[in-house]
Parts: sequence; structure tokens; C-alpha cells
Amino acid sequence: MVPDIDDDELEDMIMRGPTAREAKMGDHDMMFKALGNPVRRRIIVSIGAFGKALPDVVKEVGTDRSQVDYHLDFLKKGEYATLEGDMVRLTYKGLGLLANI
Repeated sequence: MVPDIDDDELEDMIMRGPTAREAKMGDHDMMFKALGNPVRRRIIVSIGAFGKALPDVVKEVGTDRSQVDYHLDFLKKGEYATLEGDMVRLTYKGLGLLANI
């Protein structure tokens, strides 16, 4: 049985955002999605601990630029990588992924 929730309670739930547990579960879900894709794993390994120029990542990953851009966008959204000009770098979270590959 679902309890009745009035409009004020619903608005409070929406405004509070995710709980710490919900946020952690979301982080874990993103991590599994990042590591679950072989192209993303190759991108993470290619970037490495010191970063790399984007054209070099594309060449090492062995796929076209649009595929790398797509997966790099996912990694940036998850805060695993940053793009500064032409340099791609792993964030602290991204280095954690690298350590698990």
C-alpha cells in the first residue's frame, strides 16, 4: 500500500534532492557504466595518469573521432575526465577507474 502524499510533502521531497545513499548509488551506477563499456575502458587507459592529446587518444583507441567524443562526453558528465583545449585528463575519480582496469 502506497501512503498518501500531499502536494507540500511531494514538493519537499523534490526540493531536497537525493539523499547521501541515493547519491552514492548513482555514483556506483555511473562507475559500472563507465567500466562496462570496452571503448570507455580503452579511452581511460589511453589517457592514463598524465593525460594525453585528444588526437593521440583517438589513434590509440582505434575508433573514429565521433565515437571517442561520445564516450568522452559520458566520462566528462560522470566527472571522470576533463578536456582542456586539446588535452584530455582524468580527474581524481577517473584515476580511480584507471586503477580498477
